[in-house]
Amino acid sequence: MKFGRNVRCILFDLGSTLWTSKDERVMLVSERIANLRAVLELFRFTGTRVYADMDVDELGKLVRKSFEKQIRVKTRQLVEYEPDFVQSAMDALQQIGIPAVTHECGEAIYEALRVRTPDIRVLFDDTLSTLAALKERGYLLGVVSNRHYGGVPFQEDLRTMGLLDYFELQHMAISADLGIRKPNPDIFIHTLNSLNVSPEEAVMVGDSLRGDIAGAKRLDILAIWMPKASLRAEALAAMRASGQAQQNVLTDDYLLTYTRQIEKRGRQTPDNIKPDSIIACLSDLLDIF
Repeated sequence: MKFGRNVRCILFDLGSTLWTSKDERVMLVSERIANLRAVLELFRFTGTRVYADMDVDELGKLVRKSFEKQIRVKTRQLVEYEPDFVQSAMDALQQIGIPAVTHECGEAIYEALRVRTPDIRVLFDDTLSTLAALKERGYLLGVVSNRHYGGVPFQEDLRTMGLLDYFELQHMAISADLGIRKPNPDIFIHTLNSLNVSPEEAVMVGDSLRGDIAGAKRLDILAIWMPKASLRAEALAAMRASGQAQQNVLTDDYLLTYTRQIEKRGRQTPDNIKPDSIIACLSDLLDIF
């Protein structure tokens, strides 16, 4: 083995690791539809006189913006735990001046704002073929992912995208379902326990230094970093501007330094975070395993 360990299990992040975003216009349309659903729920619980002078599109944007702000604030307060999303929706509505919000209303608004994953995300071209090859080679596969939405609808999304051909639901740790977030070690342990694998036998693959790599390192899980293509492009441009680029090649050391600086903005990111390997695309794993 390349890492000098008996690797039996490979854990994956989802966003920017197995899939990427669709065209921004598609995403905006899907978000607008969800926003309008939220407005309809708001009217159902509070009556149409709420924000009667505001265009429904603008009201939908206001509701989403307030909800997302609540999530950001609460997540910064407790980095390794998910907030109560229904309570966050209730707080968001109260924040924009809607009084006496019930739990039922908060729950309805939270669910209405959900955008289904297949509508706005698409698997990378090499995702399914890489997972198939790794599974054929005998590796156990699992997922550890931070998400604001989970549950049965998300499981349906995973099935639609073909991912449940390679992952068992019990081997997937979704933060919205568990209430804990990477880099909390417990979310990794949840999947490892379901697979009956020790941390020393596992590898984590993800795009976030702060979540995926730092979290894995806390358990001595081997960590493979797959930075976003956009991040690579930004880092290369910065390297060129600094005059350090040699033959137009981005070095791993510069990419790490640049990313640490980016991820530090507003949050604490350990300076010693260093992945065991860096890949450009998922299929690079086939050269390692």
